[in-house]
Amino acid sequence: MRTLIRLLAVVALAVPGRIRAAQWGLSAEVGVARFGGTARDSSGASLGPYRPTTFGVRVARDLGPVRVGIGLMYARTGLAGEQNQTAVVFYDRASLLEAAPEISLAVARFGAGWVTRVEAGPSLSIWDVDGVSRTRVGGRGAVAFEWPLSGRCAGSLRATGVVSGSVMNRDETPAGVERRATRRGGISIGLRYRL
Repeated sequence: MRTLIRLLAVVALAVPGRIRAAQWGLSAEVGVARFGGTARDSSGASLGPYRPTTFGVRVARDLGPVRVGIGLMYARTGLAGEQNQTAVVFYDRASLLEAAPEISLAVARFGAGWVTRVEAGPSLSIWDVDGVSRTRVGGRGAVAFEWPLSGRCAGSLRATGVVSGSVMNRDETPAGVERRATRRGGISIGLRYRL
């Protein structure tokens, strides 16, 4: 986390001519997520969160081609046991609240205001599984496409990947079950408003 703070400070100091053009923005997003990992037994069956709808908000500041910000994401999900393309899902068993500071860079611009950005940063995930809270730290990366809708509004399409520690606690896995890193891939569509 200290490394990210130092990196953000260096970026802010490296672009002093652009500070006047700095622009705050507020975004809202809705998306879907897919999980992998979490826990697997010796027969190949896996247990983990199952395909939730995600809701997110993000506040960010543009500093020229660089953007720094923080995003919050919420999802209410089921837990599923999967094997051989069969899933048994227990709905509404878990929730996820994630905070993710990020730095992004515009890597391509084309057309009338279309921008492609790459984003990266740490993630802090707070899981509630059957009333038991657990916190996991991980890494997050994303690619976002943004396009203008009006003077202050822009649309976005974002593909995100996150890797963190297993959602399952060490004492929750029976013998023969291996905890694995939880992987999440997601796609969301959003609306950004320049303040």
